[in-house]
Amino acid sequence: MGKVELSYKCLIEMGSIGTNMVRTSAQQEFERLYNAYCGRIYSYAMMISKGDTYLSEEILQATFMKLWEHWSELKTPEKALQYLFATAKHTFLNYCEHEAVKLVYTDYVLARQDEADNHAEQQQDAQFLEAYLKEVISKMPPMRQRVFVMSRYQHKTNKEIAEALRISEKTVEVHITLALRELKERLND
Repeated sequence: MGKVELSYKCLIEMGSIGTNMVRTSAQQEFERLYNAYCGRIYSYAMMISKGDTYLSEEILQATFMKLWEHWSELKTPEKALQYLFATAKHTFLNYCEHEAVKLVYTDYVLARQDEADNHAEQQQDAQFLEAYLKEVISKMPPMRQRVFVMSRYQHKTNKEIAEALRISEKTVEVHITLALRELKERLND
């Protein structure tokens, strides 16, 4: 019962219950209810929280805080036990809902982080591949290099390339075919 007494002292220290020497009848009745039911509410909290002592203490304290806050709305002290059990249950359910939201949010953040990491990794891979392609292209014969760059990087048609370099379209096709074959072989190595 030490934890339960501690909880009542916490309620007093938090200013929820007056500490002056002259106690009102409401304070006296509240203290009587607290002493009468705190053990049962704590046991109930332990049961619904599957033995989580920290959570049970939090539920107990929140339950009695709410009882005190809504004291004037309580029609009769006889209804207090019903109110306490219902409040403890709702406090626990609110806690579970909050934990579920935190879990969903954490999963969401982790998924977004994975996507960002994957995106960064894909960008790095693309940059590496682009650098490798440029290296392979730079080692091609000069005419093949020019034809391939005009075709793939400048997006010119075979006819435009043939006119610009004063070669036949068939020669352009041959250079592109040989360049693609070389790239494919180097990438497969």
